[in-house]
Amino acid sequence: MINELENSFLYFCQTDEEENYFKNSLIYLCKNDSEGSFGIVVNKKVKINLKDFSLKPDKELEEILNNDKVFLGGPVTPFSPFVIHSTEKKYDETHEVTSNIGVSSKPDIIQSILNKSFPEKFIVSFGYTGWGPNQLEKEIRQGSWLIIPANEQIIFSTKSDKKIEEASKLAGFNLNLVSSNHGKA
Repeated sequence: MINELENSFLYFCQTDEEENYFKNSLIYLCKNDSEGSFGIVVNKKVKINLKDFSLKPDKELEEILNNDKVFLGGPVTPFSPFVIHSTEKKYDETHEVTSNIGVSSKPDIIQSILNKSFPEKFIVSFGYTGWGPNQLEKEIRQGSWLIIPANEQIIFSTKSDKKIEEASKLAGFNLNLVSSNHGKA
């Protein structure tokens, strides 16, 4: 099950709790191995001020990034940028999730974006979601997460407020209607 989860979407099943960090979150699982799991929330967009990242603010780049390109990726290291991107360009220590999708967090890709020589397709996230060894598998068995095949179109091209709707189409049912008791009689 470990390697089968990589390159999947995870959707947090609703609980009785009113407030939960992962409520209505769609996570792209980038890595899942014996050391644990790493994913990025791809539907919780945030607005940024480019002046916080560059000495030379650029209005055009700020508009590009604020056009559904920047997300709150998870509660772990929320001030660190991570980039999910197409792999026609390679960056230092890019983790290839598939032959078409990689994830990077090193300064060279951030600089590439600031220099407007970014990859063809990309999204930036601040923070990530993480699980220790076998933790995610345990949470899946407990009914906390639904697994849905990932889709490049949803990651890079679908508006953030439509991503769960599009993932629901892939799953064949409305994800918002599933509870943590799914599959239990």
